[in-house]
Amino acid sequence: MQTTISCVVPVFNGERYVAEALESIFRQTHPVAELIVVDDGSEDRTPDVVAEFGDRVRYIRQANSGAPAARNRGLRESSGSFVSFLDADDLWQEEKLASQLARFECLDDLDVCVGHARNFWVEELREEERLYEGRRRSRPIPAYVSSTMLARRNVFEEIGSFDPELRHGHDVEWFIRAAEHGVVIDLIPDVVLYRRMHSAGISRIGARKSLDAHLAIIKASLDRRRKVTDAAAPYAFPGSVEEGQDRSETED
Repeated sequence: MQTTISCVVPVFNGERYVAEALESIFRQTHPVAELIVVDDGSEDRTPDVVAEFGDRVRYIRQANSGAPAARNRGLRESSGSFVSFLDADDLWQEEKLASQLARFECLDDLDVCVGHARNFWVEELREEERLYEGRRRSRPIPAYVSSTMLARRNVFEEIGSFDPELRHGHDVEWFIRAAEHGVVIDLIPDVVLYRRMHSAGISRIGARKSLDAHLAIIKASLDRRRKVTDAAAPYAFPGSVEEGQDRSETED
């Protein structure tokens, strides 16, 4: 079967950064077959910015429903044998798709490939950037998030899409669910994602809600596994602390 890659970009009020995100997709050394932007009810100039890319981008607009719902909409509308995602304020490294496809060619049973992410700061937050210089937040880290993912389409058919009820932590919940189902996930050492730190980032605005959501997701996973066995067997993602990293290296 021919290898085709769909990329889904969910966006909400992303006029400032979405053009850079789309350009980083078009700069890929292995091109995407289709690029779908799902506008989650933007109230700014996002539609106008995306329109400048013409028929290179398929634009879909929906009522504001949250990022996971936007990703799911794009997933349903896409047709590639592989699926990828990029948040509208972040950037892909230009070899991302090529590096990940190489892993699929080497590993016949591979279902999902992720990579490392590196944060970068907007001009207004240069002081914060200096604060984190040399610390974990300024170094490449293993990133189990949708924006580093390249996945076979049939993985979503097997375990389902992102939980639209989760405004925070839906990436984490999906990867935990994938691990519970025995999905084969590979982490490559390359930085494939540059994650933009800016004042309107959802992780910054809803930090407390995000922490609560992550704790609830982990508890739900433990509860599901305890229903199957007397004790919830631990599992670890490649590159995680449980895989042998020095815990001090994972703390800010």
